[in-house]
Amino acid sequence: MKVTISQLRAFIAVSRERSFTRAAEVLKMSQPSVTTAIKQLEEALGLTLFDRTTKTLRLTKPSEKYLPILERILNDLETTLSDLHSAAEGTQGTVSVAVLPSIATNILPNTIKSFSASYPDVRISLRDDNSFGIKERVANGEVDLGVAGKTEPFDGLSFEPLLRDPFGVVVHKAHPLGQDKRPITWAELEGFPYISFAQDTGIRPILDTLETVPANVAVPWIEVSNIGTVLSLLQTNLGIAALPQMSVNAIESDVVFRTLLDPPLFRELGIITRKGRSLAPTAQKFVMHIKDALRPNWQR
Repeated sequence: MKVTISQLRAFIAVSRERSFTRAAEVLKMSQPSVTTAIKQLEEALGLTLFDRTTKTLRLTKPSEKYLPILERILNDLETTLSDLHSAAEGTQGTVSVAVLPSIATNILPNTIKSFSASYPDVRISLRDDNSFGIKERVANGEVDLGVAGKTEPFDGLSFEPLLRDPFGVVVHKAHPLGQDKRPITWAELEGFPYISFAQDTGIRPILDTLETVPANVAVPWIEVSNIGTVLSLLQTNLGIAALPQMSVNAIESDVVFRTLLDPPLFRELGIITRKGRSLAPTAQKFVMHIKDALRPNWQR
């Protein structure tokens, strides 16, 4: 049995209009084409759909019984096809993203605002994590993509760099080092209680690339795994920390950021995806909006 959507559409249109001529007008088809579609459907089903012996076109009893069911099936099918088309165009569906807390705070609000305005029918699922956690979420397919710092290794994953985020010393505004906002050297951090990151973070490996640092930086007073915890400690003036600039923009009224020099240090941020797999159209469009939100920072 071969039944086509066009045949079902013709049957429903003729049933509603009780006329092949009016049905053809509704369907924007020729009357012979509608007649042919009905004939082919009757042959496929092995039954007569319309009683043509009366002046007014009438449905046969089997047609009358199953018309509501066929109408519902066709409506569901057309809705599904429309949804599939929207998903293929990236105008409907869900995009899942894992991001660093600093990205979630500083970049995502503008990204989501512009993206949702353009694609109101797309749902967004967000997960905040550190760089290693983000890599795992992307690798196991939990999310479509991640926005994180570059950490090695990247087996099975691709990293598209977006910007370099400079490190600076972050201190409470009442701290002795907080009385100035000019750049500062690593050597000038000596003697102050230093808060650093644990090895399971994306920031610690970057800090460990420094060859010469004061003893308090090499052997920190406190180690944590979350930037939010570091910022909370800094807000109570418990010590100092070296952080990427983007991680402190949200609370710069409470702390002071001073760019670190001799040597300068940067965190590279980018898009993480799985190798060999293309992003869905919705995710591709979300990436475009992330890039637009980050564009003012690209020249750092």
